[in-house]
Amino acid sequence: MLSFKRLLYIVLTVIALGSIFLIYSINESRPTGVQIQSSPVPEREFMETRQVDEGDRPRVWILGDSGDGRSGEIYDNVRQLCGDLRLTVAGEGHLDVGKVKERDLVIFCDGFVSRYADINELEEFIAGGGRVILAAGLAGGDEDALLWPAFGIREKSAGEDYHDLVFEKPLLPVQPEQACYDGSSGSARIKVSDEASVYIRDAGDGIPIFYTYVWQKGNVCLINGTFLTDIRCMGLLTGAIGALLPDFVYPVLGVKAVFLDNFPMITPADDELCRRVYGYSADGFVQDVVWPAFQGASLRTDTPYTSGMLAAASSEGSFGESDGELFASIGRSVLQLGGELAYAANCQEDGDVVFNEEFIERFSGVFPGYTVQGLAMETDSFSPEMLDVPGADIRFVRGMLGSRDTRLSWEDGRTVFPAATTGNTMEDGNLFAICSVLGAYGMVSHVFDGSMLLVSDGDTAVWDSGKRQIGLFESEILARVPWLEGRTLSQTGSDVKSYQGMDYGWIKNGSRMEINCSSAVKGQAFFYHTDSRIADADGLNCQEVGNGYYLLRIQENHGMIILEEEK
Repeated sequence: MLSFKRLLYIVLTVIALGSIFLIYSINESRPTGVQIQSSPVPEREFMETRQVDEGDRPRVWILGDSGDGRSGEIYDNVRQLCGDLRLTVAGEGHLDVGKVKERDLVIFCDGFVSRYADINELEEFIAGGGRVILAAGLAGGDEDALLWPAFGIREKSAGEDYHDLVFEKPLLPVQPEQACYDGSSGSARIKVSDEASVYIRDAGDGIPIFYTYVWQKGNVCLINGTFLTDIRCMGLLTGAIGALLPDFVYPVLGVKAVFLDNFPMITPADDELCRRVYGYSADGFVQDVVWPAFQGASLRTDTPYTSGMLAAASSEGSFGESDGELFASIGRSVLQLGGELAYAANCQEDGDVVFNEEFIERFSGVFPGYTVQGLAMETDSFSPEMLDVPGADIRFVRGMLGSRDTRLSWEDGRTVFPAATTGNTMEDGNLFAICSVLGAYGMVSHVFDGSMLLVSDGDTAVWDSGKRQIGLFESEILARVPWLEGRTLSQTGSDVKSYQGMDYGWIKNGSRMEINCSSAVKGQAFFYHTDSRIADADGLNCQEVGNGYYLLRIQENHGMIILEEEK
């Protein structure tokens, strides 16, 4: 038996220790100043500027009319991408087959081909070895029926919008077996020759959506529909060029960036919902369940996050409330994972710019040594006033890939890097769009909206579905692109400056290919699409990424590739 004095001593000791741990726990949870210093991101080393011969870099003829509705949108997007890839535009307006060179590509951005070329001359051009991309599908009616044999078309009738797509052949560096397209495709209902190579079909009726067809000495690629009105679908165009050319080298960004907007954002309604459905408070649910799902994906795939909280809007009513302790805890964890804290702006066109001064002051108190350098735009309405966030030094802006004014730029030390896709679900079109953007720009740049993670559908919280979608994003995208370099918003400056300002050319002679660059950052990325295999390389690093693609990272102004000899 323990004596009374000894028992009392043990009880008092336990109480004392418990009190110490309790006080420590309380102090740890308080959103006091987190001593994390921010510093400017150093610019990476660039190669010298020199004259570059474009060599075998393809020339393109882009035929269409910018003012012609949806066809005009396709024309503008095709011109934009060809400009990004430094492809020389050899001609526009009307096709003059007498001026087209052997390696030139002819891209029709209108379903009415006969508006831009003489049908008989175009038929002879293809028969003689011409390469043609029908980037806007086929127009209704039979105006161009004389060209159907050259296009591999046996039957054609009015079509419809096709959304569920099946990939039958490798086209993109990363592609799902089946994916949903969330736009209006405007595809024709066609039957094609058995000799056609179909890459994508409609899952329901088997209608060819993307195919190539060899006719005599020439080759034709049809993108059946108006997919290219959506800039996110431009991977279909780079895929088409790669399918028609034996070798295709083009510059890409080579990065992956994931943004968490409005995270964590908690409302009283969220709290009630979480307690009823999950038995958690909302902040506890975010801390113990939601954040670990993102945290795990980041750790497993070496992907840092840029987390943005709303600091600028057109009215004060746009600002919600956030839990101070939760914000401090999540923000600290984001930084520990190599991530970044940014401000976000959700301003309307021609609207006022109002700053969330209460939140900005609280942020400065929680992270006193941290200077915010990034601004994530949640709309495409930009005003220079947005950059004047109190206490911040905004040098990096997240724009939108589909915006003409805020897509990609580096000027006077300020970088605009685009979000390409956005949304918390993958199966409603995002998976297809992300893979397509990856094919065109060699990047993943996706935005999750934290304010929508705890919403309810009737009496059911959507988190169970949200967790599954985060898992799909990890397994179908992040886990399959270990060759992309992770970036936060403020780390994209050198990538954008190089992509925008560089020049390049390549020459292939037998099994030897030479790539020349000017004004590019060391490590500038290229996709190389080929049917061959690389045996050796000098002046660059290369990695096979799948489906006929290599990722090249140039290390010097001059690089060389040796291909395996054909057996």
